[in-house]
Amino acid sequence: MFDKGKRDQRHQQEDATFNKMLLCLAGAAAAELFVLLVKKAYVDMLFGNSVQRALQYVFQAFSILGIVLAAAGVVLAVMNQRKGKPVRMPGILAGASAGLWVLSVLAYYLFDIGMEIMMVLPAAAAVLIVIFFLYQREFFFNALLSAGGLVALWIHRRYYAEHSKVIIVFFAAGFVLLAAALAVSFLLRRGGGRLGGIRIMPSDASYRITWITCAVTALALALALALGTTAGYYLLFVLVGWVFIQAVFFTVKLM
Repeated sequence: MFDKGKRDQRHQQEDATFNKMLLCLAGAAAAELFVLLVKKAYVDMLFGNSVQRALQYVFQAFSILGIVLAAAGVVLAVMNQRKGKPVRMPGILAGASAGLWVLSVLAYYLFDIGMEIMMVLPAAAAVLIVIFFLYQREFFFNALLSAGGLVALWIHRRYYAEHSKVIIVFFAAGFVLLAAALAVSFLLRRGGGRLGGIRIMPSDASYRITWITCAVTALALALALALGTTAGYYLLFVLVGWVFIQAVFFTVKLM
C-alpha cells in the first residue's frame, strides 16, 4: 500500500512536469508565430509603411528599455526568493523583457538579417526546454552554452562576408559570456550548487564537462574567426557532435 502511494505520487509529479514542459513548448511556438508576424509587418511591410515606422520607433526605445526591465525582473525575483515569496511573475517579466530586448536590438540594428536570426531562436529555445525538463541541470547549462556557440557559428557562416565588424563584436560578447559562465561554475562548485543563497545546481553536480564545454565552444569560435566561414561550417558539426556526446552521457546517468 505504501509503495502504491509512492508510485502515485511519483506519477503525479511526472505528469505535472510534463504539463509544464508542454506549456513552455507552447510558449516557444507562440513566440515563433509572434516573430513571424513582426517580420511580416516590419520587413515585408504587410500592414504598410506607417506600421513599419512605428515598429522602428518601438525597437529603438526598447533596445534600451528592455534590458532595464529584464534587470529589474531579475532583481525582483532574487528579492522574492530570499523573502520566500513567489518568483514566477518577476521571472516572466525578466524573460519576456529579455526576449523583446533581443528582438529590438536585432531588428533595429540589422533589420532583415536580424529578423532572420530571431526566427531561429524560438526553435533553439524549444530544444533547450525539452533538455531542461528531461535531463539534469548540468546538461541544460552545458546545452545552453553549446546552443549559443551553434547560433554564433551559424550567424558567422551566413553574414560574416557582409557584416564582419558586427560579427566580431558578437563573438567578443560570446567570449565574455563564456568566461562569465566559467566563473559562475567555479562559484557554484565552491558553494555546493548555491549562488547567493539560491539553489541553482544539485549539491553533487559535477562541473568538469561544463569546463570542457566552455573550452570547446570558445575554441570553435576562435577557429571560425581565424580560419573563415568554411572552417566555421565544419565546426558547427563539431559542436553538434559534442552536444550528442553529452546527451548520451547524461542519458546513461538517468538510468
